[in-house]
Amino acid sequence: MTARLPLEGITVLDLSHLAAGPWCTMVLADLGADVIKIERPETGDMSRQAGNIYAGDQSAVFLSLNRNKRSIALDLKHPEGRQVFFRLAEKADVVVENLRPGKAAQLGVDRASLAERNPGLVYASISAFGTSGPYVDLAGNDPIVQALSGAMSITGEEDGPPSRQGVSVPDFGAGMMAGYAILAALVGRQRDGQGSEVNLNLLDVSVFALGPRAQEYLINGEEQPRLGSAHPQFSPYQAFPCSDGRYVYIAVINDKFWRLLCSALGQPGIADDPRYTTNVGRVQHRAELAGQISALMAQHPSGQWLEVLQNAGVPCAPVNNLSEAMSDPQVLHNGLLATMEHPTLGDLPTVGLPMTFDGERPPIRKAPPLLGEHTLEILTAAGVSEEDSRKLLDSGAAALGLEPVPSHPQSIHSHKGIS
Repeated sequence: MTARLPLEGITVLDLSHLAAGPWCTMVLADLGADVIKIERPETGDMSRQAGNIYAGDQSAVFLSLNRNKRSIALDLKHPEGRQVFFRLAEKADVVVENLRPGKAAQLGVDRASLAERNPGLVYASISAFGTSGPYVDLAGNDPIVQALSGAMSITGEEDGPPSRQGVSVPDFGAGMMAGYAILAALVGRQRDGQGSEVNLNLLDVSVFALGPRAQEYLINGEEQPRLGSAHPQFSPYQAFPCSDGRYVYIAVINDKFWRLLCSALGQPGIADDPRYTTNVGRVQHRAELAGQISALMAQHPSGQWLEVLQNAGVPCAPVNNLSEAMSDPQVLHNGLLATMEHPTLGDLPTVGLPMTFDGERPPIRKAPPLLGEHTLEILTAAGVSEEDSRKLLDSGAAALGLEPVPSHPQSIHSHKGIS
Protein backbone atom coordinates (compact mmCIF):
# COMPACT_ATOMS: atom_id res chain seq x y z
CA MET A 1 0.00 0.00 0.00
CA THR A 2 1.15 3.51 -0.70
CA ALA A 3 -0.61 4.91 2.38
CA ARG A 4 0.10 3.98 5.99
CA LEU A 5 -1.51 0.80 7.21
CA PRO A 6 -4.28 1.44 9.76
CA LEU A 7 -2.48 -0.16 12.73
CA GLU A 8 1.05 1.10 12.08
CA GLY A 9 2.60 2.14 15.40
CA ILE A 10 0.66 -0.45 17.42
CA THR A 11 2.76 -3.16 19.08
CA VAL A 12 1.21 -6.52 19.94
CA LEU A 13 2.83 -9.23 22.07
CA ASP A 14 1.46 -12.57 20.93
CA LEU A 15 1.56 -15.29 23.59
CA SER A 16 -1.02 -17.38 21.77
CA HIS A 17 -0.66 -20.68 19.96
CA LEU A 18 -2.39 -22.85 17.38
CA ALA A 19 -5.51 -21.16 15.97
CA ALA A 20 -7.82 -18.58 17.59
CA GLY A 21 -5.14 -16.31 19.04
CA PRO A 22 -2.74 -16.48 16.08
CA TRP A 23 -5.64 -15.87 13.65
CA CYS A 24 -6.51 -12.72 15.61
CA THR A 25 -2.94 -11.46 15.76
CA MET A 26 -2.29 -12.25 12.10
CA VAL A 27 -5.16 -9.98 11.09
CA LEU A 28 -3.79 -7.26 13.38
CA ALA A 29 -0.38 -7.77 11.76
CA ASP A 30 -1.87 -7.63 8.27
CA LEU A 31 -3.42 -4.30 9.26
CA GLY A 32 0.00 -2.92 10.15
CA ALA A 33 0.60 -3.79 13.81
CA ASP A 34 4.07 -4.95 14.85
CA VAL A 35 3.21 -8.39 16.19
CA ILE A 36 5.97 -10.01 18.25
CA LYS A 37 5.34 -13.71 18.61
CA ILE A 38 6.65 -15.00 21.96
CA GLU A 39 7.53 -18.68 21.52
CA ARG A 40 8.99 -21.39 23.68
CA PRO A 41 12.58 -22.25 22.78
CA GLU A 42 13.03 -25.60 21.02
CA THR A 43 9.33 -26.27 20.31
CA GLY A 44 7.68 -22.92 19.58
CA ASP A 45 4.00 -22.56 18.75
CA MET A 46 2.43 -26.04 18.68
CA SER A 47 1.00 -25.29 15.23
CA ARG A 48 4.54 -25.54 13.84
CA GLN A 49 4.09 -29.29 14.18
CA ALA A 50 0.33 -29.54 13.56
CA GLY A 51 -1.37 -31.52 10.83
CA ASN A 52 0.23 -33.63 8.14
CA ILE A 53 0.64 -31.17 5.26
CA TYR A 54 4.00 -29.41 5.09
CA ALA A 55 5.75 -27.15 2.63
CA GLY A 56 9.31 -28.33 3.12
CA ASP A 57 9.57 -28.46 6.91
CA GLN A 58 6.87 -25.82 7.53
CA SER A 59 3.39 -26.87 8.68
CA ALA A 60 0.54 -25.58 6.51
CA VAL A 61 -1.35 -24.80 9.73
CA PHE A 62 1.44 -22.55 11.01
CA LEU A 63 1.92 -20.92 7.61
CA SER A 64 -1.78 -20.04 7.43
CA LEU A 65 -1.85 -18.25 10.80
CA ASN A 66 1.39 -16.34 11.32
CA ARG A 67 2.48 -14.10 8.46
CA ASN A 68 3.60 -10.51 9.02
CA LYS A 69 4.87 -11.39 12.53
CA ARG A 70 8.30 -11.48 14.16
CA SER A 71 9.38 -14.36 16.39
CA ILE A 72 11.41 -14.26 19.59
CA ALA A 73 12.17 -17.53 21.38
CA LEU A 74 11.80 -16.71 25.07
CA ASP A 75 11.43 -18.98 28.09
CA LEU A 76 8.86 -17.30 30.34
CA LYS A 77 9.56 -19.83 33.09
CA HIS A 78 13.11 -18.50 33.30
CA PRO A 79 13.38 -15.35 35.50
CA GLU A 80 15.57 -13.56 32.94
CA GLY A 81 13.25 -14.52 30.11
CA ARG A 82 10.33 -13.14 32.06
CA GLN A 83 12.23 -9.88 32.65
CA VAL A 84 12.68 -9.48 28.91
CA PHE A 85 8.94 -9.98 28.45
CA PHE A 86 8.25 -7.31 31.09
CA ARG A 87 10.54 -4.93 29.22
CA LEU A 88 8.65 -5.58 25.99
CA ALA A 89 5.27 -5.24 27.73
CA GLU A 90 6.16 -1.82 29.13
CA LYS A 91 6.11 -0.39 25.61
CA ALA A 92 3.46 -2.62 24.04
CA ASP A 93 -0.12 -1.68 23.27
CA VAL A 94 -1.67 -5.15 23.31
CA VAL A 95 -1.02 -8.61 24.74
CA VAL A 96 -2.93 -11.61 23.36
CA GLU A 97 -2.88 -15.01 25.06
CA ASN A 98 -4.89 -18.21 24.83
CA LEU A 99 -3.20 -20.25 27.54
CA ARG A 100 -5.25 -22.47 29.81
CA PRO A 101 -7.09 -20.32 32.40
CA GLY A 102 -4.72 -19.48 35.24
CA LYS A 103 -1.55 -20.33 33.31
CA ALA A 104 -0.68 -16.70 32.53
CA ALA A 105 -0.93 -15.83 36.24
CA GLN A 106 1.18 -18.86 37.11
CA LEU A 107 3.86 -17.59 34.72
CA GLY A 108 3.53 -14.06 36.09
CA VAL A 109 2.47 -12.57 32.74
CA ASP A 110 -1.24 -11.97 33.42
CA ARG A 111 -2.77 -8.51 33.28
CA ALA A 112 -2.46 -7.98 37.04
CA SER A 113 1.29 -8.52 36.74
CA LEU A 114 1.57 -6.04 33.87
CA ALA A 115 -0.93 -3.30 34.74
CA GLU A 116 1.39 -1.30 37.00
CA ARG A 117 4.16 -1.44 34.42
CA ASN A 118 1.83 -0.34 31.62
CA PRO A 119 -1.62 0.93 32.68
CA GLY A 120 -2.55 1.57 29.04
CA LEU A 121 -2.07 -2.05 28.02
CA VAL A 122 -4.98 -3.87 26.36
CA TYR A 123 -4.78 -7.48 27.55
CA ALA A 124 -6.84 -10.01 25.59
CA SER A 125 -7.43 -13.58 26.77
CA ILE A 126 -9.08 -16.28 24.67
CA SER A 127 -10.13 -19.56 26.27
CA ALA A 128 -12.24 -22.56 25.33
CA PHE A 129 -15.03 -22.12 27.88
CA GLY A 130 -14.31 -19.05 30.02
CA THR A 131 -12.27 -18.17 33.08
CA SER A 132 -14.60 -19.80 35.61
CA GLY A 133 -17.47 -22.26 35.76
CA PRO A 134 -17.97 -26.02 35.54
CA TYR A 135 -15.81 -26.49 32.42
CA VAL A 136 -12.91 -24.21 33.31
CA ASP A 137 -10.49 -27.07 34.01
CA LEU A 138 -11.52 -29.23 31.06
CA ALA A 139 -9.48 -29.54 27.90
CA GLY A 140 -11.29 -27.95 25.00
CA ASN A 141 -10.70 -27.16 21.35
CA ASP A 142 -12.63 -26.41 18.18
CA PRO A 143 -14.61 -29.65 17.60
CA ILE A 144 -15.35 -30.01 21.32
CA VAL A 145 -16.89 -26.53 21.23
CA GLN A 146 -18.77 -27.32 18.02
CA ALA A 147 -20.31 -30.28 19.85
CA LEU A 148 -21.22 -28.28 22.97
CA SER A 149 -22.57 -25.24 21.14
CA GLY A 150 -25.29 -27.08 19.24
CA ALA A 151 -23.69 -26.33 15.88
CA MET A 152 -22.71 -29.96 15.34
CA SER A 153 -26.23 -31.18 16.08
CA ILE A 154 -27.65 -29.20 13.14
CA THR A 155 -24.82 -30.06 10.72
CA GLY A 156 -24.86 -33.21 8.59
CA GLU A 157 -27.19 -35.30 6.45
CA GLU A 158 -30.80 -35.67 7.51
CA ASP A 159 -30.50 -39.37 8.37
CA GLY A 160 -26.83 -39.27 9.35
CA PRO A 161 -24.86 -38.55 12.51
CA PRO A 162 -23.87 -35.06 13.68
CA SER A 163 -21.00 -33.67 11.61
CA ARG A 164 -18.06 -31.41 12.30
CA GLN A 165 -18.21 -28.21 10.29
CA GLY A 166 -15.72 -28.30 7.43
CA VAL A 167 -13.75 -25.33 8.77
CA SER A 168 -12.87 -24.36 12.33
CA VAL A 169 -15.68 -21.89 12.93
CA PRO A 170 -15.19 -21.59 16.73
CA ASP A 171 -11.46 -20.89 16.38
CA PHE A 172 -11.72 -18.41 13.54
CA GLY A 173 -14.87 -16.83 14.91
CA ALA A 174 -13.21 -16.29 18.29
CA GLY A 175 -10.12 -14.88 16.60
CA MET A 176 -12.17 -12.36 14.67
CA MET A 177 -14.28 -11.38 17.70
CA ALA A 178 -11.06 -10.90 19.68
CA GLY A 179 -9.82 -8.58 16.96
CA TYR A 180 -13.03 -6.52 17.18
CA ALA A 181 -12.73 -6.35 20.96
CA ILE A 182 -9.06 -5.32 20.89
CA LEU A 183 -9.72 -2.54 18.40
CA ALA A 184 -12.68 -1.34 20.49
CA ALA A 185 -10.46 -1.32 23.60
CA LEU A 186 -7.79 0.67 21.76
CA VAL A 187 -10.37 3.25 20.70
CA GLY A 188 -11.67 3.39 24.28
CA ARG A 189 -8.14 3.94 25.57
CA GLN A 190 -8.00 7.22 23.67
CA ARG A 191 -10.47 8.72 26.16
CA ASP A 192 -8.48 8.27 29.37
CA GLY A 193 -5.28 6.42 28.51
CA GLN A 194 -6.39 3.37 30.47
CA GLY A 195 -6.10 -0.11 29.06
CA SER A 196 -8.54 -2.91 29.69
CA GLU A 197 -8.81 -6.65 30.03
CA VAL A 198 -10.69 -8.40 27.23
CA ASN A 199 -11.97 -11.93 27.82
CA LEU A 200 -13.82 -14.14 25.40
CA ASN A 201 -14.16 -17.84 24.80
CA LEU A 202 -14.87 -20.19 21.92
CA LEU A 203 -18.10 -21.54 23.44
CA ASP A 204 -19.74 -18.12 23.82
CA VAL A 205 -18.67 -17.11 20.33
CA SER A 206 -20.04 -20.34 18.86
CA VAL A 207 -23.43 -20.00 20.54
CA PHE A 208 -23.51 -16.35 19.41
CA ALA A 209 -22.65 -17.47 15.86
CA LEU A 210 -25.75 -19.68 15.78
CA GLY A 211 -27.49 -16.38 15.03
CA PRO A 212 -31.08 -16.95 13.83
CA ARG A 213 -30.95 -20.64 14.79
CA ALA A 214 -30.49 -19.68 18.45
CA GLN A 215 -33.18 -16.99 18.28
CA GLU A 216 -35.63 -19.39 16.62
CA TYR A 217 -35.12 -21.92 19.41
CA LEU A 218 -35.55 -19.24 22.08
CA ILE A 219 -38.88 -18.29 20.46
CA ASN A 220 -40.44 -21.71 19.91
CA GLY A 221 -38.31 -24.15 21.93
CA GLU A 222 -38.08 -26.54 18.97
CA GLU A 223 -34.95 -28.44 18.01
CA GLN A 224 -33.72 -27.90 14.46
CA PRO A 225 -33.13 -30.88 12.20
CA ARG A 226 -30.04 -31.81 10.25
CA LEU A 227 -30.84 -31.16 6.59
CA GLY A 228 -27.58 -31.70 4.73
CA SER A 229 -27.10 -28.71 2.44
CA ALA A 230 -30.71 -27.52 2.91
CA HIS A 231 -31.94 -24.69 5.13
CA PRO A 232 -34.52 -25.08 7.92
CA GLN A 233 -36.29 -21.79 7.14
CA PHE A 234 -36.17 -21.51 3.33
CA SER A 235 -36.98 -23.78 0.39
CA PRO A 236 -35.75 -24.59 -2.21
CA TYR A 237 -32.40 -23.77 -0.63
CA GLN A 238 -29.93 -26.60 -1.19
CA ALA A 239 -27.51 -28.32 -3.55
CA PHE A 240 -29.01 -30.30 -6.43
CA PRO A 241 -27.13 -32.96 -8.47
CA CYS A 242 -26.94 -32.55 -12.23
CA SER A 243 -26.48 -35.08 -15.03
CA ASP A 244 -22.68 -34.71 -14.95
CA GLY A 245 -22.48 -35.59 -11.26
CA ARG A 246 -21.74 -32.01 -10.26
CA TYR A 247 -23.87 -30.06 -7.78
CA VAL A 248 -25.50 -26.67 -8.23
CA TYR A 249 -26.64 -24.77 -5.15
CA ILE A 250 -29.92 -22.89 -5.51
CA ALA A 251 -30.94 -20.36 -2.84
CA VAL A 252 -34.54 -19.17 -3.16
CA ILE A 253 -34.97 -16.71 -0.31
CA ASN A 254 -38.26 -15.10 -1.38
CA ASP A 255 -41.26 -15.44 -3.69
CA LYS A 256 -39.66 -13.33 -6.42
CA PHE A 257 -36.78 -15.79 -6.79
CA TRP A 258 -39.23 -18.69 -6.59
CA ARG A 259 -41.07 -17.49 -9.69
CA LEU A 260 -37.81 -16.80 -11.52
CA LEU A 261 -36.67 -20.34 -10.72
CA CYS A 262 -39.89 -21.91 -11.98
CA SER A 263 -39.58 -20.04 -15.27
CA ALA A 264 -35.91 -20.96 -15.65
CA LEU A 265 -36.72 -24.62 -15.04
CA GLY A 266 -39.38 -24.47 -17.74
CA GLN A 267 -42.09 -25.18 -15.19
CA PRO A 268 -43.99 -21.89 -14.68
CA GLY A 269 -47.09 -23.75 -13.53
CA ILE A 270 -45.32 -24.98 -10.36
CA ALA A 271 -45.13 -21.38 -9.15
CA ASP A 272 -48.90 -21.35 -8.53
CA ASP A 273 -49.13 -24.78 -6.94
CA PRO A 274 -50.97 -24.04 -3.67
CA ARG A 275 -48.34 -26.03 -1.75
CA TYR A 276 -45.56 -23.76 -2.98
CA THR A 277 -46.95 -20.24 -3.35
CA THR A 278 -45.39 -19.09 -0.07
CA ASN A 279 -42.07 -19.86 1.57
CA VAL A 280 -43.91 -21.32 4.59
CA GLY A 281 -45.67 -23.76 2.27
CA ARG A 282 -42.45 -24.61 0.45
CA VAL A 283 -40.73 -25.37 3.75
CA GLN A 284 -43.63 -27.55 4.87
CA HIS A 285 -43.47 -29.49 1.60
CA ARG A 286 -39.70 -29.41 1.30
CA ALA A 287 -39.28 -33.10 0.45
CA GLU A 288 -41.83 -33.13 -2.38
CA LEU A 289 -40.49 -29.90 -3.87
CA ALA A 290 -36.86 -31.00 -3.64
CA GLY A 291 -37.77 -34.24 -5.39
CA GLN A 292 -39.41 -32.39 -8.28
CA ILE A 293 -36.50 -30.00 -8.72
CA SER A 294 -33.94 -32.81 -8.41
CA ALA A 295 -35.64 -34.71 -11.23
CA LEU A 296 -35.43 -31.64 -13.47
CA MET A 297 -31.83 -30.77 -12.57
CA ALA A 298 -30.73 -34.35 -13.29
CA GLN A 299 -31.69 -33.93 -16.95
CA HIS A 300 -28.84 -31.57 -17.88
CA PRO A 301 -25.21 -30.93 -16.91
CA SER A 302 -24.29 -28.33 -14.29
CA GLY A 303 -22.76 -25.87 -16.74
CA GLN A 304 -25.97 -25.70 -18.74
CA TRP A 305 -28.11 -25.17 -15.65
CA LEU A 306 -25.78 -22.49 -14.30
CA GLU A 307 -26.03 -20.52 -17.52
CA VAL A 308 -29.83 -20.79 -17.58
CA LEU A 309 -30.33 -19.98 -13.90
CA GLN A 310 -27.82 -17.13 -13.75
CA ASN A 311 -29.29 -15.54 -16.87
CA ALA A 312 -32.71 -15.75 -15.23
CA GLY A 313 -31.44 -13.97 -12.09
CA VAL A 314 -31.78 -16.99 -9.80
CA PRO A 315 -29.20 -17.07 -6.94
CA CYS A 316 -27.11 -20.15 -7.70
CA ALA A 317 -23.52 -21.37 -7.83
CA PRO A 318 -21.49 -24.46 -8.59
CA VAL A 319 -20.35 -26.34 -5.53
CA ASN A 320 -16.63 -25.80 -6.02
CA ASN A 321 -13.92 -28.01 -4.64
CA LEU A 322 -10.82 -26.29 -3.24
CA SER A 323 -8.98 -26.36 -6.55
CA GLU A 324 -11.91 -24.69 -8.27
CA ALA A 325 -12.34 -22.14 -5.47
CA MET A 326 -8.66 -21.12 -5.64
CA SER A 327 -8.91 -20.68 -9.42
CA ASP A 328 -12.43 -19.22 -9.50
CA PRO A 329 -12.48 -16.25 -11.89
CA GLN A 330 -14.03 -13.91 -9.31
CA VAL A 331 -11.49 -14.89 -6.65
CA LEU A 332 -8.68 -14.27 -9.14
CA HIS A 333 -10.23 -10.99 -10.26
CA ASN A 334 -10.46 -9.82 -6.65
CA GLY A 335 -6.73 -10.40 -6.21
CA LEU A 336 -7.23 -12.36 -3.01
CA LEU A 337 -4.41 -14.82 -3.63
CA ALA A 338 -0.94 -13.54 -2.87
CA THR A 339 2.67 -14.69 -2.71
CA MET A 340 4.96 -14.41 0.29
CA GLU A 341 8.72 -14.76 0.20
CA HIS A 342 9.72 -17.35 2.80
CA PRO A 343 13.33 -17.46 4.05
CA THR A 344 13.70 -21.21 3.41
CA LEU A 345 10.87 -22.05 1.00
CA GLY A 346 11.13 -19.17 -1.43
CA ASP A 347 7.94 -17.85 -3.01
CA LEU A 348 4.91 -19.40 -1.33
CA PRO A 349 1.28 -18.84 -2.39
CA THR A 350 -1.27 -17.90 0.24
CA VAL A 351 -4.64 -16.20 0.78
CA GLY A 352 -4.50 -12.47 1.48
CA LEU A 353 -6.56 -10.35 3.85
CA PRO A 354 -10.15 -10.11 2.54
CA MET A 355 -10.45 -6.33 2.60
CA THR A 356 -9.05 -3.28 0.87
CA PHE A 357 -8.40 0.29 2.00
CA ASP A 358 -8.88 2.97 -0.64
CA GLY A 359 -8.75 0.23 -3.24
CA GLU A 360 -5.56 -1.41 -1.98
CA ARG A 361 -5.23 -4.71 -0.15
CA PRO A 362 -2.79 -4.69 2.80
CA PRO A 363 0.40 -6.40 1.60
CA ILE A 364 2.12 -9.44 2.99
CA ARG A 365 5.26 -7.82 4.30
CA LYS A 366 6.81 -10.88 5.95
CA ALA A 367 6.35 -14.62 5.63
CA PRO A 368 5.55 -16.56 8.82
CA PRO A 369 8.74 -16.42 10.89
CA LEU A 370 11.14 -19.21 11.67
CA LEU A 371 11.33 -19.97 15.38
CA GLY A 372 13.50 -17.34 17.01
CA GLU A 373 14.22 -15.71 13.66
CA HIS A 374 14.04 -12.21 15.15
CA THR A 375 15.27 -12.87 18.69
CA LEU A 376 18.40 -10.69 18.49
CA GLU A 377 16.61 -7.97 16.52
CA ILE A 378 13.87 -7.73 19.15
CA LEU A 379 16.29 -7.84 22.09
CA THR A 380 18.38 -5.06 20.55
CA ALA A 381 15.32 -2.89 19.88
CA ALA A 382 14.27 -3.41 23.51
CA GLY A 383 17.58 -1.97 24.70
CA VAL A 384 19.24 -5.25 25.69
CA SER A 385 22.99 -4.98 25.22
CA GLU A 386 24.95 -7.43 23.10
CA GLU A 387 26.62 -8.79 26.24
CA ASP A 388 23.31 -9.29 28.05
CA SER A 389 21.78 -10.87 24.94
CA ARG A 390 24.61 -13.38 24.90
CA LYS A 391 23.98 -14.17 28.57
CA LEU A 392 20.28 -14.71 27.85
CA LEU A 393 21.15 -17.11 25.05
CA ASP A 394 23.77 -18.95 27.12
CA SER A 395 21.36 -19.39 30.05
CA GLY A 396 18.54 -20.71 27.86
CA ALA A 397 16.27 -17.78 28.72
CA ALA A 398 16.23 -16.91 25.02
CA ALA A 399 17.14 -18.73 21.85
CA LEU A 400 17.47 -18.13 18.16
CA GLY A 401 17.24 -20.14 14.99
CA LEU A 402 15.94 -23.31 16.63
CA GLU A 403 13.47 -24.47 14.00
CA PRO A 404 11.82 -27.68 15.31
CA VAL A 405 11.82 -30.85 13.23
CA PRO A 406 8.27 -31.77 12.09
CA SER A 407 6.80 -34.59 14.13
CA HIS A 408 5.57 -36.35 10.97
CA PRO A 409 8.45 -36.11 8.48
CA GLN A 410 6.96 -38.84 6.31
CA SER A 411 4.07 -36.55 5.41
CA ILE A 412 6.11 -33.58 4.22
CA HIS A 413 4.98 -32.26 0.85
CA SER A 414 6.66 -29.84 -1.50
CA HIS A 415 4.56 -26.76 -2.04
CA LYS A 416 2.84 -26.02 -5.33
CA GLY A 417 2.04 -22.68 -6.87
CA ILE A 418 -1.44 -21.55 -7.82
CA SER A 419 -2.14 -22.49 -11.43
